Amino acid sequence: MVNSNLAKDIAAENERSLSTLVRTIARFQGKFSLTIVRCNYASLRSAMLEKLRDRSTVEYQELAPEPATKTLYHAILNAVQEQPPKALIIVGIESVVALDDLLAGANRARDQFKQDFAFPLILWVTDSVLSKFSRSANDLKSWAPPPIQFTIPPDNLMNLLWQKAEQAFANVENFKLDDCKIESLRNDLSSLGETLNPELQASWLFIGGLVAFHKNKINLALEHYEESLRFWQQNYPLERQGIVCHKIAQAYNRQAELHRAGSQDYWQRSRKYLQQSLHSLEQAQRNDLAAKCISELGEVLRLLQAWEELQSLAVKALEMHENCGTPSQVAEDYGFLAEVALQRYEWEKACELAKSALSVLEQAEAAKKETGLYLLLLAKAQRNLSQQSEAVKNLEAAKDNTHPQDDVQLYLRILEELRTLYFEQSEYLKAFDLKLEQQEVKIKYRLQAFIGVGRLQPPQQTINLALESGESKAEIVEEIVAASGRLQDVKRIIERIGTPACKLTIIHGQSGVGKSSIIQAGLVPALQLTTFDARDVLPILLQSYHDWVMDCGQCLRSGIAKLRGESLSTPIDTPTAILEQLRLNQNRNLLTVLIFDQFEEFFFAYQDQSSRRELYDFLAECVNQIGELKIILSLREDYLFYLLEWDRTTNLSMIDNDLLNKSICYYLGNFSIPDAKIVLQTLTERSQLDFSEGLANALVEDLAGKLGEVRPIELQIVGTQLEKRQITQLGEYQQLGSQAKLKLVEEFLDEVIADCGKEENQYIAEVVLYLLTDENNTRPQKTLAELSAYLRIELVELELVLEIIVKSGLVLEVPGTPKRYQLVHDYLVPFVRQWKNANKLLEIRENVKEAKALNKSAKEVLEELKKYRDQIQEESEESLAKLKRSFKILTIFSIINIILFSIRMADIIIRGVA
Repeated sequence: MVNSNLAKDIAAENERSLSTLVRTIARFQGKFSLTIVRCNYASLRSAMLEKLRDRSTVEYQELAPEPATKTLYHAILNAVQEQPPKALIIVGIESVVALDDLLAGANRARDQFKQDFAFPLILWVTDSVLSKFSRSANDLKSWAPPPIQFTIPPDNLMNLLWQKAEQAFANVENFKLDDCKIESLRNDLSSLGETLNPELQASWLFIGGLVAFHKNKINLALEHYEESLRFWQQNYPLERQGIVCHKIAQAYNRQAELHRAGSQDYWQRSRKYLQQSLHSLEQAQRNDLAAKCISELGEVLRLLQAWEELQSLAVKALEMHENCGTPSQVAEDYGFLAEVALQRYEWEKACELAKSALSVLEQAEAAKKETGLYLLLLAKAQRNLSQQSEAVKNLEAAKDNTHPQDDVQLYLRILEELRTLYFEQSEYLKAFDLKLEQQEVKIKYRLQAFIGVGRLQPPQQTINLALESGESKAEIVEEIVAASGRLQDVKRIIERIGTPACKLTIIHGQSGVGKSSIIQAGLVPALQLTTFDARDVLPILLQSYHDWVMDCGQCLRSGIAKLRGESLSTPIDTPTAILEQLRLNQNRNLLTVLIFDQFEEFFFAYQDQSSRRELYDFLAECVNQIGELKIILSLREDYLFYLLEWDRTTNLSMIDNDLLNKSICYYLGNFSIPDAKIVLQTLTERSQLDFSEGLANALVEDLAGKLGEVRPIELQIVGTQLEKRQITQLGEYQQLGSQAKLKLVEEFLDEVIADCGKEENQYIAEVVLYLLTDENNTRPQKTLAELSAYLRIELVELELVLEIIVKSGLVLEVPGTPKRYQLVHDYLVPFVRQWKNANKLLEIRENVKEAKALNKSAKEVLEELKKYRDQIQEESEESLAKLKRSFKILTIFSIINIILFSIRMADIIIRGVA
């Protein structure tokens, strides 16, 4: 029973809070003030704001930030710059996606608030936002008095509790978690001294499980679900038992996704609860809910490869779904039956069943994205029926109709089947492109820990996925950078950027330490989320230098459009125009960071000092004349000396004409053993790859070797191979032998060679890689013409192989005219030079060259002998001695002819072998 006196007290307290708010708005006219209003319920907020409009003599403005709002300061500035209000009330701030980042930025810009906003600012917040405010913007919050509070009356609160509980069970799939402030409701109820009866308590536990699952806190969700289930099992409401069991099964399915090593066990648990759910729902005659449950049970049986049980279930499900299910569920049943037929090698039957599924969806005019699975099953059957072209066509359609964000595992299955078919049809480049896409998707969705010789990718879709579970963009970017082992480096570089005296930073290090990875996937995204003294940061990244002016201008234009939503009217197509725009950015409170990654490539694109002078002068102007601008150059350590030319030819007074000073250069090196262990732990935890501690320690010790430090590239390559082999325990690793590291690196290289296709292509790839090394264990650059001349093969074949090994990351395509190719890391040279096939082919090649040389020498001797023979024939036979001498010479001539004939034959044979 709700205490009526308490209800009156709350109503009176709300009235006092409203009066305080009216006085605050009136008192601070013409100057800045910050007021925080605590209110957890949208309905109560609407009611109080309606009363405020009636009572306040000051006309105020309301602002509801968009979910994508990045900075609070600029959101307010844009709303009030045309007509400053007498007061501004901000509502709905809890809907901002990256709320922690927004609050942290507001805290950094607090002086700017006081300087630019001469009116009262009132923030309406929930308990959740207030907690984040204290954590992320405590300095700004300290300017506000204690929050003004509005509380929901107890009778309304209890009604809301029952209403939400009923909604949760009545429409669980569409239950709006964002509208249900679980903690706020419970806290408010507790503060009123009210307790829940057992039924409402069990309902709230279920809702708590839904919220925890939504935030990816699966263990907590299971705790709530199971406690709720115990109540319903004792009180026999079969429908609710079935619903809760279904949710427990879904939680175990999520555990299987998050912990790949234990997936079988989690699927078995899911199977158990789905069977219980199906039984309860059928007894409760809730065939609509049972129809959904039986579909999920079928998917779990497929994952467990329980084909006989899946056959029986699919037949039963088909009958149920044809009566009370949806076309999608009927199609799914046909799909399960097609999967079983494929496992039984019944290709014709599988083909017909997959076509039945597609037909059902077509008649129902279902969305194309639902057809991906059945096109995949149809293609698998067609492939085994030797209908390769039809299979490829269907798989290409399946790929187009399926999106990884909808079903990442299905998308990967489609890619794998299509890649296999392309390879079988000698479409090696298409097959390899799909392999690369598979890797990108796995990394993006945290299904793969290691990236081999590739680079970390910017967050992109990962951010959107993680934000759903409550992480901020800054947390996600930090996690990605931490996976590279370079989190502290990124933080230090950002600190340098925020230091006024630090105009220029030169990042340098050996090939393979991850310079481009941390810039592209770490530094740039982190800068996009950073502000310095209320200034937004605009990072401009250049990685190609064939036309640096055009690229820089385009990046500036697109960056400003993305950050400020502005489309520039004037072109930015000259160094002068770029400088003008950079000065304009400075005047508009914008810090521009020009980042020149892989800067050594600039010196290949512009090969003489006169052509490079334009960029030197531009950079000098940036350093010396534009205050709110920072420059970062990133290049390999062995190209640092090129910068001396810039230092020598321009005036860099702002940095004391000392370009390579230690205060300017920032070195990236290999990992220490402790750092390497942390990196390994971060990588494997992020992708749920359960490396044992023993394996991690042994692996790092092996990689460190006598050097005492770990090469990032080697950690990635060896980790990639261990992940492919699903080696997660020390004993499994030790079975590889004492040369495990070498074996895994060689295996990695062999896989790239195999990706080139037929045996002839593999030989070409081996020799090309071998030619990109030398006996001094360095990496010479070779042009396409040089490689082609050496191999004496068709350019088409060579270009195909080169494109694959370049895309694999093993070989760099060095810009310039003509293009040159270079092995990506010195570290790989010894492995490449050990290849027996490449050595053998090169030995044959050398023999051919020697034979040619011998052939040439023999021909020269023959010409001399012919001349001598003619001379002898013209002379008279004066003496027997001369005759004998001629006879000897002719004999020698015949022998040489025989030798020449043998050499020619040998040359023909060798050409065929080569």
